Amino acid sequence: MKTITKLFSLLLISIFLFGACEIEKTSDPNEVFIQQMKAVTDSIIQHARVPGIVALVVDHQKGIDWLYTAGYSDIPNQVPMNGDNIFRVGSISKTMTVTVLLQLVGEGQLSLDDKLSDFFPEFPRSDEVSIAMLCNMTSGIFNYLEDEAWGNEVNENPTRVWMPHELVEAGFAHDYIFDPGTDWHYSNTNTIILGMIIEKITGNSLQVEVENRLLFPLNLNHTALLTSGTELPNQHSKGYLWDEVENNYFDVSNLFDVSWAWAAGAAYSCPRELQKYVQTIVEGGVLSDSLQQKRITELQYLEPNKAYGYAILKRGSFFGHNGALPGYTTSMYHSIAKNCTVIIYFNSLTDIHPDSLFFRFMNILYEGDF
Repeated sequence: MKTITKLFSLLLISIFLFGACEIEKTSDPNEVFIQQMKAVTDSIIQHARVPGIVALVVDHQKGIDWLYTAGYSDIPNQVPMNGDNIFRVGSISKTMTVTVLLQLVGEGQLSLDDKLSDFFPEFPRSDEVSIAMLCNMTSGIFNYLEDEAWGNEVNENPTRVWMPHELVEAGFAHDYIFDPGTDWHYSNTNTIILGMIIEKITGNSLQVEVENRLLFPLNLNHTALLTSGTELPNQHSKGYLWDEVENNYFDVSNLFDVSWAWAAGAAYSCPRELQKYVQTIVEGGVLSDSLQQKRITELQYLEPNKAYGYAILKRGSFFGHNGALPGYTTSMYHSIAKNCTVIIYFNSLTDIHPDSLFFRFMNILYEGDF
């Protein structure tokens, strides 16, 4: 088994290339697109260490509404993947936490210019870190997932229930990676701190605030942010890792207590609910118009076609996020310009991420101009 710190740090954005697949001839252009997307999805099942995939593509301009499953949700029992099943969404949880935070900003309960010291003055250099820096990953605070001692403890005691302040302490056991506001580094510690700030301001648990402010109003009945526990409720796929020694998959569905991810990665959902959710947070409806505009325009450009904002990832004209947990990887994107939503889920954590399939879909649908 790979080290826990390496597994938990994976938010891979690799483009995996496969050979050409034979496509059945048809005069319907949408059917051609669907057959091509089906072929590249099947190719991942055949050529990569991914047991099962769920892919949802809804392009309103083209008239495509395609939900496709491939592979198995339960390998030993040969249970096919199910497009209605729930699954862990990993760092997509960050979009929920930060959306709630931005709602509190809109209510005047805090400002993006406020300092971390206004809430937790005991944290090192807290007077230099703004709330905005915590949201857009420019704080310079060390990512607790990269802390070796923390990773060893999770490996030795995977069912341990972690308190948020313990995760933050693991991050602050290290110096800042850079001076606050001078660079960008993806750090889960930022989002854990934001969850703690939400609880401090509201007096409620983060789970309750996410439910009351996002999930209930949007009628997302199969989506939730967990606080602890090893099991997923309701019908769900098993999650797998590849064992290099045994040369086989092993089931990690119930191995780790999800409290280690909390505000940064402990949510679950299902494809159709993620479709509704990402369209809402991209097009608007849960934030004021001014905050919504700020969210999708104030971005840190990491590459010409890739940027990060207030817990939102931009790829071309698509906005959303992706996520990775042991056994589960997910991509979630929506484009206003294309009027298109893409949700992709793998029930494994390997060296290929669903973002790679997203890029293949973009090549098929838009010849890479997305």
